[in-house]
Amino acid sequence: MKRNRTVFAIGLCALLLLGCTAPQIINSDPKQDKIQIIGEIVHETTAPSEAPDVDIHVTDPAAPTTEPTPEPTEAPTEAPTEEPTEAPTTEPTPEPTEEPTPSPTPTPNRTKAEAFAEEALSLIDLPYRRGGTDADGGFDPGGFVYYCLNKTGLKVKHKTSKGYSEVDEWQRVESMDDLAVGDLCFFRTPGNDAVNCVTIYLGDGKMIYPSSGEGKVITAKIQTNYWEESFVFARRVF
Repeated sequence: MKRNRTVFAIGLCALLLLGCTAPQIINSDPKQDKIQIIGEIVHETTAPSEAPDVDIHVTDPAAPTTEPTPEPTEAPTEAPTEEPTEAPTTEPTPEPTEEPTPSPTPTPNRTKAEAFAEEALSLIDLPYRRGGTDADGGFDPGGFVYYCLNKTGLKVKHKTSKGYSEVDEWQRVESMDDLAVGDLCFFRTPGNDAVNCVTIYLGDGKMIYPSSGEGKVITAKIQTNYWEESFVFARRVF
């Protein structure tokens, strides 16, 4: 009997040390060697070695305690996106202007070209003379051009019609349609292999030159079959 009480006391102490709550004791008959205890056990450990004869049965274990769900931490507030600074306004690049397409022939100097043509007209009806270079003795085509150019202020050497056609510094004009006042027109008349005649263009389809057939300085229409077939090119002096 004393031994049973001792065992009971040891078992009770063990339960208190192990954290049992509200234990219920049944069948605590002191005549029995075993004690059955029903209740909740927070921690289950091995009974102390001092009570090897105690047989403890635990029923209805409590449901495992779940850890509380941690409160979600608030996401850090993102720093506000800085507004992009406005780039400095640049002046628009001006569009390149198109270079004017050069005309096939240069624009003549009207003042000098017209003065040149007027000087030639002042010599109309003066006599034709082969190799002549002045108003007193008369002119051939090369001498006529030489005299009029020098009188206008352009100092040149005396040349033949062919010689003046070879002055490359004067702009070459390929077509009769592009002629301007004061242009020198070069012809190769039938029976000749090279340029043999030069005239001065007056405008409006007319030209002036000393004619061997007429024996004097005359004007003539340039757009005739004869002259159109004989035309080689022209040169723009002014």
